[in-house]
Amino acid sequence: MLSKDIYTKNKPADRNVLDTLFVYGSLNSLYHLQLLTGKQLRSEEATLVDYRRIHPESGYPFAVPWRGSKIDGQLVYGVTPDIIKKLDEYESEGNLYFRKTVQVSLGQKSITAYVYIGNPEALKPLFKAGLEKRHRIEQFVEENVNRYLSDKADRCLIYDRESIPLRVTKELLSEEIHSIIRQYFQEAGFPPFIIKHEIESANIPRLTWLKREPKALNYAANYIKLMIKFIVFNQLEERFRTHFRSQIEIQDEYYMHTVSALLSLKMLTLYSDELNAAIQQLNLDSYQPKMSYIDYTVAAIFIAEQIFSMPRAEMVVEWLRSNRRVGGVPLGAELEFSNLGVNAIKASPGEDPLFDSFYYFYDFDLMRRGWKLGAHIDDHKFLTSSATRTRGFLELAFGRYKLFGDVSKPATQDTWILSRLIDLAVRYMEVKPHSLHISMQISQHQNFNKLTSPDHLLCLLLLGGDLREDSEQKLREMRIHRGEIIYPKVGLYFSRLNRHHKNPDDDSWNYVVEYQFPRLYFEYDYQPLIMAIKGFQIAANPYPFKDCKGCFHEGYHAELERFLKKWASKPTLVPFSSIESFLSLVEEGLWQEAKKTSPKYKNYIPEMIGKIEKQIIRRNERIRHYYDRKQRIPY
Repeated sequence: MLSKDIYTKNKPADRNVLDTLFVYGSLNSLYHLQLLTGKQLRSEEATLVDYRRIHPESGYPFAVPWRGSKIDGQLVYGVTPDIIKKLDEYESEGNLYFRKTVQVSLGQKSITAYVYIGNPEALKPLFKAGLEKRHRIEQFVEENVNRYLSDKADRCLIYDRESIPLRVTKELLSEEIHSIIRQYFQEAGFPPFIIKHEIESANIPRLTWLKREPKALNYAANYIKLMIKFIVFNQLEERFRTHFRSQIEIQDEYYMHTVSALLSLKMLTLYSDELNAAIQQLNLDSYQPKMSYIDYTVAAIFIAEQIFSMPRAEMVVEWLRSNRRVGGVPLGAELEFSNLGVNAIKASPGEDPLFDSFYYFYDFDLMRRGWKLGAHIDDHKFLTSSATRTRGFLELAFGRYKLFGDVSKPATQDTWILSRLIDLAVRYMEVKPHSLHISMQISQHQNFNKLTSPDHLLCLLLLGGDLREDSEQKLREMRIHRGEIIYPKVGLYFSRLNRHHKNPDDDSWNYVVEYQFPRLYFEYDYQPLIMAIKGFQIAANPYPFKDCKGCFHEGYHAELERFLKKWASKPTLVPFSSIESFLSLVEEGLWQEAKKTSPKYKNYIPEMIGKIEKQIIRRNERIRHYYDRKQRIPY
């Protein structure tokens, strides 16, 4: 039964004596203690008698007095007053928890120690929200980082609303904050002075450089609107992660912002009219010399406040919950945008009247604004510095949280999430979509096979390629025919073996097969294509076309390249027997994947096989109709 003195407070004098602490929950881990205190502490197994450990389903453990019960945990030594101060803050001592002095059993000995016992009434709202111990530790670290941000904000910004300086500083330094927190967890609480130094040295972007660059003024309005849209997106993404942690939680091996990014893009596309009206009303689609970078940021934050509401957010979260289809293969995607299409990289100055092929992207600090979506400029070279101006494609690389060094995690295991993320990003960016890369993670020791049927590649092209008539009304597959994925002296990049760093500080890699042939379309459902690529790769397991060391079939790949180039210049009907064998292969691969998935995903497979078949046949019929019109049907 519960003791009557559950919340009896210790006298202040007791708090200056003890250097021992009994831990049983989130603190019952020397790693977590080091994260929170920055110290390596010694401990040994111990027992707390007449207390009971309570662990709700959606929350973290807490102890309450309970005669006749006991809790097994650890007795931690060397707990200094400074450490107690940090832990009091973490445990919200006096609110969520109360620190008491207790007797702890250590074998036959009884030792006096501190322990934090829970206040169920105060903890109940957190459990209802699904706040778990990992979230608590992340929240604690973020609050400590916020202190240094507040100091910087108070010196750099002055606004009537008290919360605005901190929010602006957090927005403008969000990439640095993410890096600091990631490093904090990797190094188990590295020294606070490093956190302070990193924040102090991070620069607040400015627009004063525009006075020295009159040519850039021609494009400033478009860059500023893109900047505003990135900031509004970031603000909504942070709100979804804050308010719906338990609903959007994913495994550590996946990119933490994927699901919240999807929810943010969904809300912003649903209320795009409201967003655009606010941008126009505040003249944020134009360059105003009297406005600073900070002023534009404040305006974007106000727009985000206007758009986000809990009823709207709950509706979007329900949309996510009812549609998730978690598979077994880690997936990723890279999206390229350009108003000039394939000519983006070789464009002349001013050829693109809107962005000058994103030549000033880094000047407007847009990589730091768009880092959650992996935004950068791809000029098909190895970029080593954001200080380098270059013309190319605007690329979004989902899951890439550090551009330089190619550091990334898979975006998701869910085909539906990835396809919706692609579709919503295309709608939101307001730049002409160009191309899409779909990647799937494989084992580092993958043994590939020789492709059995070239026609299977044609089925993939029917699903995701660019089959249309050129300016001379001749039917082509444009991605290959125009050489968009053919590199000089290297050849056709239909697919490639790639690898991404899991962590910037170690040598481990994720190996992925990356398919580079798809065209990126507006309002297009990529679920059938992604599922077909997965099933095909799992079942057939063909050698990627490029970058696969030790491939025994280079000669055969050269034949395949000639075959695909010939077909792309004059597409012919894919035999029905080849379509049938391709579908059988895809289905076989998807059922292999489904062995470790949920019944919901298994029910999803027949639906997708039907859509894959329908799309291939529809594209094949387009070829037939083309030759019917030309009155010459080659078979």
